[in-house]
This record gives sequence, C-alpha cells and structure tokens, in this order.
Amino acid sequence: MTSPNPILTTIIFVFALQAMVLGILLFVKKPRNQSHIFLSLLIFFFALMAFNIALVNVLQSYEMMDTFRYVQLELLYGIGPALYFYTKSVTDKDFKFDKRDLLHFIPVLLEFIFYRTAIYRLGADGMYQTPVHPYTKFYLTEQWFGIISITIYTVLALRILIKYQIWLKENYSNIEHKTLQWLKIPIIVFSGFWIGWNLLSEIDRFVFDRGLKESYFLPAFVGLAVVTYWIGFKGYLKAQTATSGYATKKIKTEEKPPQPELAQKIREVMDTQQPYLDPDLDLTKLAELLEMNPKQVSQTINRSFSKNFYEFVNDYRIEVFKKRMALPQSEKLTLLGLAFECGFKSKSTFNEVFKKSTGKTPSAFLKQLKNKSE
Repeated sequence: MTSPNPILTTIIFVFALQAMVLGILLFVKKPRNQSHIFLSLLIFFFALMAFNIALVNVLQSYEMMDTFRYVQLELLYGIGPALYFYTKSVTDKDFKFDKRDLLHFIPVLLEFIFYRTAIYRLGADGMYQTPVHPYTKFYLTEQWFGIISITIYTVLALRILIKYQIWLKENYSNIEHKTLQWLKIPIIVFSGFWIGWNLLSEIDRFVFDRGLKESYFLPAFVGLAVVTYWIGFKGYLKAQTATSGYATKKIKTEEKPPQPELAQKIREVMDTQQPYLDPDLDLTKLAELLEMNPKQVSQTINRSFSKNFYEFVNDYRIEVFKKRMALPQSEKLTLLGLAFECGFKSKSTFNEVFKKSTGKTPSAFLKQLKNKSE
C-alpha cells in the first residue's frame, strides 16, 4: 500500500464524484436512449475505480484495511462491454441492445461476487506478505483477465469507429462534427491505463520490490479521475449528437465494372453546376442531382477517380479556392472567408485538406503565389 496523501486523495474524490454525477445526469437525460445509458455506465465504472483507490487511502489512514476488503468497489469487467456497446450505439443507427447482449455483463456480476469472498480478501492482502499467500494467484489471475477483457472490447470498439469514419468519407463532404474523434481518447485511455498500470506494477514488484509505488500509485489515479471527469463532461455535451445513418449490417450489392459514361456525367455536373459549393453536400444530394442511385455514384467515384466521396468533393473545392485566390477581388476576404465561399465548413478541415492536396499551408501557398506574380 502507499502512504495516505490527503491532497491527492481529495483530488481523486472530487473528480471521481463529479464524474459520477455527470454519469447520473447522462442516465436521466431526455430523450433517453441506449447510447446515454452505456456512456453513463462507462463513466461510472471508471469513476468507481478512482473512488475506490481514494477510499483505500482513507481507510488505510485509520488502519481499517480489513474493512475495505469487504466493500471493494472496483468493477473491471464492466468497462469493456460499456465502451463497446456505447460505440455501437452512437455509430450504428440500427443497433438495438437485446437480452442476448446481457451475457456480456455476466462477468461483472461474477466479479462483484468474487470480491465478497475470502479468496479475494486473503489473495489481495497476501500480495504484501512473505511468502505470498496461495490465494494471491487467483486474485492476480482475475485482475489480468479483466485487463484482457478491456483490451478485447477496446479493439472491437476501435474497429467499429474506424469503419464508421471510412463510411463517413464515402457519404459526406464535411465530416468534422460527425467523426466522433473525441471518442478515440476514452478508447485509448481506458485500454492503455490498465495495461500500463499492470505492467508497471509487475515491474515494480519483481524488479524494485515495490519501491516505486509511492511515486506512481496515487498520481496515476489522479490522472484517471480527471480524464474520467473530462470524458463525462464531453460525453454529456455530445449526448445530443445523432447517428449519421451508418449501420454495421450492410446489404451486399453487386459491384459493376467501371462505367466511363457515368464518370463523365458526374464530372460534367461538378464542373457546370458546382454542387461542391454547398457546404452540406452529401452523397444523397449529389445522387439526386445526377438522378442516379447513391451506391452507384459512390462506386463510380471510387473506381473511376480512385477517391472516396470526401476526397472527390474537397479536391474540387481546393481547385476553385486556388483559382479564386488568384483573383484581385479575393483580397477583400480572409483565407478562411474565401474557403467558406468554396464550400468548406470549418478551418481545421480546410487546412487539413489543403495541405494534403498541395503540400503547403494556405498562407504559404498564398505567399508563393504573390512571389510569382511580382
């Protein structure tokens, strides 16, 4: 165990409790949906873990560690499923949690029961005894299986998120407010924390005889409590974001060979009607303009132009931006104002797409353009 530290313990308590409050607010937030519930559970499980550590230090300071073993609050096996089902709920418009999915949370119940047994109490305390108590191996096994559970569910959640972001670029020309980029932080933090924590703990135990624990134990959980609160706050703000139509179960359609006449039709509409100037242009709108099926438009763009919809539309925006930048009247607008006129919706997307297309930032490109004209 570590020495009690009132300051760090208080910080953990404050942020963990605030995270729990945010979790509760998410749970009761109207309109209620399953993504709110799973994010609430995710925040609760991690806040509970941080709260658990703070409680350890309080009870330790009063020499009541025997009591703590009866009120262990950590629930590792709920983190992975909560993260996975939250990711599915917030990306997949067709996903509905049913009774079969409850099987994923059975390990949480078993974990809770395990913490009420003598095997846990003797095994956990036995880690600090010489020799180590025989039950300690059961406790450590339970902990490592918890880490494996979190890792597996994290990989599954990350896989869904990557597929979702690929789908967005096949259907939208502006995706900044749909990408769920913020969700990568909890996925990485929630998986990386326990993997790193257990590796560090084992190195400390076998190499340094737990001599380093004072320097990393409480600070690590301070960080966890703060990040959990941030995720709860961010999740609460993002709770009204609806899924964009992505579904993991896709209807298989037969892919046809490239059709040059369709590619030419798309090119003519883009050149003459300039639909890319509409910042809200998506695959469905372009398909309606072309009087074609959205899937057919997507396949034609992918196969004939070797681009996804996002790249295809934004390349047109970049080209018209460069042409307008060279006009004398463009000096009346800022670069960002000109970008908005060309169909972009945010500064970050514009800068990212422009640099990928030209290899330069917009300001560097403008400077180069001015040097050539002088």
